[in-house]
Amino acid sequence: MTKTFPWDYHKDLTEERLVAVGQMILEARRLAVELFDSDIGDDGWTLGCRASQFARYRILTAFDGQRFPWLTVIDRSRRLIFTIGEVPVRIYRGEAEEPTARTLHQSLSELDQLGFSFDERDEGHDLAYRFAVETDVDGSALAVKFVGLRGETAVLNWNVPLGLDAFTGGIGMPATESVELDAPSVGVRDRKTKTGE
Repeated sequence: MTKTFPWDYHKDLTEERLVAVGQMILEARRLAVELFDSDIGDDGWTLGCRASQFARYRILTAFDGQRFPWLTVIDRSRRLIFTIGEVPVRIYRGEAEEPTARTLHQSLSELDQLGFSFDERDEGHDLAYRFAVETDVDGSALAVKFVGLRGETAVLNWNVPLGLDAFTGGIGMPATESVELDAPSVGVRDRKTKTGE
């Protein structure tokens, strides 16, 4: 059987749970983008730090408040490792298919939890489970994907359905109605015009 969806890899990785975590991550990134102000010194680094901390705070608050009985936190540090049911998960910003060495690193606590969650013969036992936040040039989220990484390969790559696939007209701007344009004029450029003679 070919495994396509997260719940094919582990029964705890349900769509409802992944959407709940994805929404926390998305809300955090939206707030970080909204607060971004280059006039006071914000740059891509401060935006990334805010988005990461805001997501971390939301997940820790949900865990501490027992909002979701299936959510547990293994590591409360800045790298934040949490579980969805039995499966350890982390978050990174970047393309789902292009994880960095830092993204691929698995801590001992994460590896231990995977050992408890999967049978050694299960093909999902050695994957690094991550939420990948793919962003636009302004830092806003284009997609949140749940991935299972084996080495640098995204064996599992599932788009979390958060309504981010709607077309926008420009960065952060809603799309407007289409506009009809005249056909472009095509021809060979006059050399005198080009060189200014």
